[in-house]
Amino acid sequence: YETQKRSDVTGSVSSVPEDRLENLPVTNVTQAIQGTTAGLNITEGSSVPGSTGSIQIRGVNSINANTSPFIVVDGTPFYGSMNDINTRDIKSIEILKDASAVAIYGTRGSNGVILITTKRGVTGKPTINYSVYTGLESISHVLQPRSPEAYVQKYQDYMTARGLEQTGVLLNQSEIDNYNAGRTTDWVDETTRAGSIQEHNLSIRGGSETAKYFVSGSFLDQDGVIKRYEFQKVNLRTNLDLDVTDFLKVGMNAFYANNDFGGGRANLLNGSAMSPYSVPYDENGNYVIFPMAPEQLWENPLLGLTTDRVQKDKNLSGTVYAELTPSFVKGLKYRVNASYTSNPYHYANYEGRAANDQNGTATITDSEETNWVIENILTYSKDFGKHHIDLTALYSAQKNEFFESSATGVGFINDELSYNNIESAQNISASSQSWESTLLSQMGRINYSYDSRYLLTLTAR
Repeated sequence: YETQKRSDVTGSVSSVPEDRLENLPVTNVTQAIQGTTAGLNITEGSSVPGSTGSIQIRGVNSINANTSPFIVVDGTPFYGSMNDINTRDIKSIEILKDASAVAIYGTRGSNGVILITTKRGVTGKPTINYSVYTGLESISHVLQPRSPEAYVQKYQDYMTARGLEQTGVLLNQSEIDNYNAGRTTDWVDETTRAGSIQEHNLSIRGGSETAKYFVSGSFLDQDGVIKRYEFQKVNLRTNLDLDVTDFLKVGMNAFYANNDFGGGRANLLNGSAMSPYSVPYDENGNYVIFPMAPEQLWENPLLGLTTDRVQKDKNLSGTVYAELTPSFVKGLKYRVNASYTSNPYHYANYEGRAANDQNGTATITDSEETNWVIENILTYSKDFGKHHIDLTALYSAQKNEFFESSATGVGFINDELSYNNIESAQNISASSQSWESTLLSQMGRINYSYDSRYLLTLTAR
């Protein structure tokens, strides 16, 4: 909401080094800031490509199960995934930790605040920057299943321990057939692969004394170490600042993000439990549904590769602002921000006969959350002798709307149309939900400094 000298800040504020954001090969902001700041805890709950870590500032501070900090990007509340922000577009990250620092954001700052500022244009000739990186990924600690010989010995030990008569070298007939034929499978190897990641970034920045611009685009493609665990994202950003007159400045920030998590997936859990005397394919090259037949507890861990699965999460956000600095009152500034965000989500999935669903099941879910915010900010700064004072006043209005609909069909004649013909299913179920919320805020803050030694901050929101 305003600018302060670091020496005059009374709250606890930490900064993330800018060069870290430029050089790390990461897929999202949480990975970039992990381990950078005392009191900032990033927990990576999953290694699935595209997953984001949970963020806590100074531990759990909430009694209502919401422990995530409030995130502000370029002065506007941020709604979306941390995947939506390209780390190479970021100029600085400030982390507000204590009550004094976050009070200006009211109750929304109770779990801490993360301020993200993106790069903007500069005066001078256009500067074009292109960066690319690529790398390979592997499982750091590969699970070593029991060898075929040890697997046979395990069954013999089991029968001996139970005092049972062993009539076959192994329990299931398919295992015995493969044992006699000398066929074995390394199921962990079948369900995993060498992962890869690559990212391309292109940005252009420049401008004149009165017009400055920053435009960027990026593409990231990540193939996980488990087959068909994949993630792709596209980020586009435009920041524009115009000095209309000596006292009026206008500008806009706009960005678009498209996150794609689609694709059927192999099952590493099943892969780690399968008998080595089983095979994934039959003589025609099709997946064997129960490789340990007649045992039907464990399905082929590769069946997930036959499913049709689409999962896309998008973010379209735009902010415009106008800043008025009247010359007749030195130190006075008025700024209005207006922003709009749309977060559409689409999920579609179909499991058919090849995935051991003999009826065929299709599911489609679509949702969209929209948000608009209008903020009026009035600031005044004054120096007199050794005294310095900053005044800030805010009036803000905000509205969130959400709608979701889902349909599921079970029982299809064949698998040819996948999830594109749910109305032909024998059994159809559907659901929908929506909600909306509004928020009005008023805020006032006084910062007083005497000789840059004695500081006082008063905040009410």
